Amino acid sequence: MEMTHLHGFIAALMTAKDFEAMLPHMADDMVLKTPLVADPIIGKAAIRPIVEALLGVVDRFQFREIMQGPEHVAVFFGLTAGAEVLDGMDVIRLNAEGRVQEMTVLWRPLPAIAAVMKRLSDAA
Repeated sequence: MEMTHLHGFIAALMTAKDFEAMLPHMADDMVLKTPLVADPIIGKAAIRPIVEALLGVVDRFQFREIMQGPEHVAVFFGLTAGAEVLDGMDVIRLNAEGRVQEMTVLWRPLPAIAAVMKRLSDAA
């Protein structure tokens, strides 16, 4: 599995917090499944407002590790938003070019997720 785009995507998201820098590492029809909205979000244009809003309220990502399987990659991280600290894992499927095709975001604990969602609604 080619991981160059994955590493670029992680650096753009978690280090630079720069959506524009994420774009070349994403498939045009990328699917995002996030606890922030009920339905999957499809395509870079549709994903943009969700990710940019999140990047606006997250103070810091702390990359931890990558686990690689034959078809998926799991990226483990911490996330700080104000006083809230979350544990997260992104389950990612790459396409044939190595770009992020699908990402499922998993966060815990639930009270911290609710607090981050409140920060997002307050920022809107």
